[in-house]
Amino acid sequence: VVSTQSTGSSGINAEYGGCQRYQFLSFPKKFRNFCIVRMSDQQGLYFRVENEIVTAQTLLKKSGYKEEGEDGGLSPEGLSQKYETTIEMGIAMITLMRQLEYSLSLLRECLPGIPVQALVAAPTPPPGGRDIPKPGDKVLCKWGDWQFFDSTILSFDEAKMEYYVEWDDQDPSGRHVPIKHLAVNKPPDEDEIGMGTMCLFHQGQYGAAAHLGRLAGVRWHQGKITQIETNAAGVKLYSGCHTKDANDGKWVTYKDYCPTFHGYELDELRCPPNIFDILQSNALAQDNSANVATHCDVYLSYCPSDSRTDVKSGLATAHTDTGDYDSMTDPMQLKKDLESKGYKVLSNIRNPHNQELDLNKIVSCIRNCKLFVSCISDEYANNENCRMEIQYAKKTVRKNLIPIIVGNGGWNWQASVVGMLIAGERYIDFVKQENYQEKLDDLKAQVDNLMVEAAGKPTAGPVLVKPIDNKQDIFISYCWSNSFLSKQNNEVKVLSGSQFNDPRRIKALLAEKYKVWLDIEQLTSGQVTGMFEQITDGLLNSKCVCAFVSSEYAKSDNCKMEFQFATKSLKKPFIPICVGEDMGWESSVIGALVTGAGHNVINLLDVGSEAELLKKIEEIVDKVSDHVGEVEERSAAEDADTDAPPAYNEVIKSRAPQVGDHVISHHQKHAYFTSTILSFDATDMTYYIEWDDGDASGRTQKYNMVALNVEPDDDDLGVGERVFFPQGKYGGAANGNNTGGMRYHEGSITATNVIDGVKYYSGEHTRGDADGKWITWRGYEPTFSGMTTKELRVAPNAMDALYSS
Repeated sequence: VVSTQSTGSSGINAEYGGCQRYQFLSFPKKFRNFCIVRMSDQQGLYFRVENEIVTAQTLLKKSGYKEEGEDGGLSPEGLSQKYETTIEMGIAMITLMRQLEYSLSLLRECLPGIPVQALVAAPTPPPGGRDIPKPGDKVLCKWGDWQFFDSTILSFDEAKMEYYVEWDDQDPSGRHVPIKHLAVNKPPDEDEIGMGTMCLFHQGQYGAAAHLGRLAGVRWHQGKITQIETNAAGVKLYSGCHTKDANDGKWVTYKDYCPTFHGYELDELRCPPNIFDILQSNALAQDNSANVATHCDVYLSYCPSDSRTDVKSGLATAHTDTGDYDSMTDPMQLKKDLESKGYKVLSNIRNPHNQELDLNKIVSCIRNCKLFVSCISDEYANNENCRMEIQYAKKTVRKNLIPIIVGNGGWNWQASVVGMLIAGERYIDFVKQENYQEKLDDLKAQVDNLMVEAAGKPTAGPVLVKPIDNKQDIFISYCWSNSFLSKQNNEVKVLSGSQFNDPRRIKALLAEKYKVWLDIEQLTSGQVTGMFEQITDGLLNSKCVCAFVSSEYAKSDNCKMEFQFATKSLKKPFIPICVGEDMGWESSVIGALVTGAGHNVINLLDVGSEAELLKKIEEIVDKVSDHVGEVEERSAAEDADTDAPPAYNEVIKSRAPQVGDHVISHHQKHAYFTSTILSFDATDMTYYIEWDDGDASGRTQKYNMVALNVEPDDDDLGVGERVFFPQGKYGGAANGNNTGGMRYHEGSITATNVIDGVKYYSGEHTRGDADGKWITWRGYEPTFSGMTTKELRVAPNAMDALYSS
């Protein structure tokens, strides 16, 4: 009658039985899939009764639903023990189960003769939690001459791969919409939008037409991103152009038409669903039928036009002179070389009758593979199927991924969605054919390592691979923009520094004497949480940190996270080493932490020769030995006896809220208010909160939009640091939705001043009217000044948030 869907967050806010809304906070993860209901944030259960789509609420009204029922002999004490929760939660569970059982019994018994079934034809939500259109969702759909309008999905026809919708403006025409002409009306994730991405953008409005029974609304259009820039507040702005014009049958004479769009924020754009996500239900059906043809060790994802073999066989069109392919790495040769090691490798499965790509089988292959290898190039990034493959692999089924670079040497893919998806990951550069064997050995070693780690583990989820020996002497913390080798490998566009103060090169010299942790050698997951977890693990198991500080380092959120977590939370000993080109970092929070610890900085700014570098290496080794000891004095037994990392309650936390903590949290339009943490979901780094003023909306917020409501330390603050500051108050709502309180806002510190031993901070809003912030409230000022630590708040460190969870 109904199907199961997990919420993906610790707080459940769903409509059970379709008759009343219940909220069960801090719901135990073990219990989530116990509830046999289809959960939806807004719409609840949908049923098909004969040929009509109705909600469960409508059905239950017919049946005379009441809340009485039996608890089936379950006890709150028994449930609280089984699911490791409180007696109160046990009572809540029994209440839920009682009402579910009663609701279902009424549907079966009180409506005899009416065929009632859940809309199981809707696509099954993927385990990665990505949003795909389903009945009840608000969407934008194509109608007529390449315009898109607001509507609601009523059903999905899997055989035809099309949705049946109801237009918000009540237009009765054009209600059958193919999947490629529809998008969920919800802002995309940042890593879904890059250069060249197809998206929907709003432009123009239309009036009501009474004679057609149509209301007014907003026009949306298909566009392509051509420029991405960041404004002064750090907000990304997207510009682009229409993908269709009059030659394609598009109507271009409506009011406000312009062939381009400029300065749109992420929440003003929409993205169509990944077809692979929608085909997931077919993949699951094939899995359930024991079809092993799509099971493999490695799925090799590549663009056919990058393959000399595919071009010669007529399966792809050449993107360069045919002769150039002789100097390019052929993905099909990589496939053969991996197969020679005994691995089963699948890629680009085609229909034998027409040689078209078989998307259903490709979905099954990716889902059932142990490892996903992507052959990245400019052509790969511009190919829609390739983009869908890597997005599905990383964001939906969360496969371990090895990115390798092929093609004819272009690097424009770095600004695309593909580049965003592998940002921070180590890739293998196969562009130069003369290095093929060396790079192949590297690839085989990575595949071997990941296969060993994945042995015996489920293939439908992420496998976070950690080094076999994770005890390290030194953790290297640095910014890629300061690495000469990183610039040589085209990993960054601009270098600040030189070959004589490159942290990666210094790591190689230190590795001759010590065990050293370096990101590009250790990180094996491109998932954000997986990356943070592995960095956390590296810091926990290292004896000291070499922090290569610079202006670029101080401006990098990830570098600041590493440094603050290591020095403030874990209390790791650290050696500050100045690189880059200036000392601008000294006025930042990094400078405050270094100064507060009383360390002398090892300055590499003026190092200009090999001899000078080696002399500085001796100075670094001397500092490291204070914390690690001389190599000859340390035995393997001593290494093995290294103290285990402290439990989190033994760590001095600076920023990470936990359940029950009082916090400042974002609500809407870049305004922040006081609340209490009810739960934390480490899978998507979100907190579920309860507002102090009783407001029931906007209760799920990202970790960096929530700040512990306690006074920060002086060394948490510095010039350029992001903070939350109070400005203005608000009264309670007339409808009783809230009781009023203090407003907080996101700001950036621009200056500090010490008077009579007290440090005062001044700064400015980081968001303004152009960012969608409401600035007409009473008491608004564009700046703040003269505030102390008692008035300011700081957001949690992602590593602290993960570690405390």
